[in-house]
Amino acid sequence: MSDEIRMVAVDIDGTFVKDHKELIFAADMPRETVNLVIDICRKYPEIRNVLCGVESAYCQRGTVSQEFFDLTRIYYHRLKWVDDLKEVKDQILKFAPTVPAEKTYDYYDMFLEELKGKAEPTTSGHGSIDLIMPGCHKASGLKRLVQRWRISPEQCAAFGDGGNDIEMLQYCRHSYAMANAPRNVKEASRYVCPSNEEDGVLATLEQLFL
Repeated sequence: MSDEIRMVAVDIDGTFVKDHKELIFAADMPRETVNLVIDICRKYPEIRNVLCGVESAYCQRGTVSQEFFDLTRIYYHRLKWVDDLKEVKDQILKFAPTVPAEKTYDYYDMFLEELKGKAEPTTSGHGSIDLIMPGCHKASGLKRLVQRWRISPEQCAAFGDGGNDIEMLQYCRHSYAMANAPRNVKEASRYVCPSNEEDGVLATLEQLFL
């Protein structure tokens, strides 16, 4: 198996793809779409919105708590406060709104209807939604790297537990849904591995590279 797979660990996001320090691709959401998403989110005060750009990520003062900001900064290290998201001068990659967990798929459906192909919602569940440019899913980012490295999907392994992983799992030959993943994710994968609580990724990689 080790002869078939070349191990390069990457955390894929199709909106922003780098090979080490070299930028390969960055989505560029049209300003009209950016403003539309902001207007939609403002209709629902319980949405805690994060605007993600090339230079930084942004939260608007008065719309999210300091606690939310501090937690979000763990994932977006250059997160900044701004007075108005519409005034941000940056190349916009995506939005990352957080909604009440029990309403995740209600909001998913709402975004799908309201954005009508201008942007696509994708979710891992649990209140986390990304709004991306059409086609900028995880598989698109991985495909750019596969082409750059002159390898094939048959040499790639992927692990996922949410709906935003489906395209990537379908793309890779060695695709694993975590045991705790929902049914649609398992159906998109070739295999199921132990859950994250059982170190499923590590255990599977050890088997692949024996």
